[in-house]
Amino acid sequence: MRIIGRVETMTFLKWDIEDLPIKIDTGAYTSSIHCKHIEEKEGVLKFKLLCPKTEKYNNKLITTTKYQIKGIRSSNGKKQKRYIVDTSVLFYGKKYKIKLSLSDREKMNYPVLIGRRFLDKKFIVDVSQKNISSKEI
Repeated sequence: MRIIGRVETMTFLKWDIEDLPIKIDTGAYTSSIHCKHIEEKEGVLKFKLLCPKTEKYNNKLITTTKYQIKGIRSSNGKKQKRYIVDTSVLFYGKKYKIKLSLSDREKMNYPVLIGRRFLDKKFIVDVSQKNISSKEI
C-alpha cells in the first residue's frame, strides 16, 4: 500500500484531463466529481466538468456511455439519485478504474472527492501531507 496525502492530483485518461486537484475523504464511501448541465439521451450521458481553479478544464464537456443511476447518501444524510460514471485514472503512476458520482460540489474547494471505495486496500492516508504522489513519481 502507498501513502497519500489529504490533497493530491489525478489524471483522468479517457477524458484527457491531467493533474486535476482531488481531496481524499476517508469518511465518504463513494467518489464524486463536480459538474452541472447533466443530460442523458439515447444511452449517452453528457455533463460539464466544473473546476474554476483549473481554468483549462472548467466547463469541459464530457461524454460517456458507461454510467448508471444509483441512490447515494450525501454528506447531509439525505439520499439522492445520482449518475455514476465509470472511467479510468492515472494515480501514483498506475492506471485504475474508478466510479464517480456526478455531484454539485460548488461550495467545496476541490472538484473531485475520492472516497473509501477507491482507496480500500491500495492507499493509506497521511492527513498531515499534501501531494505526496506527485513528489514521488
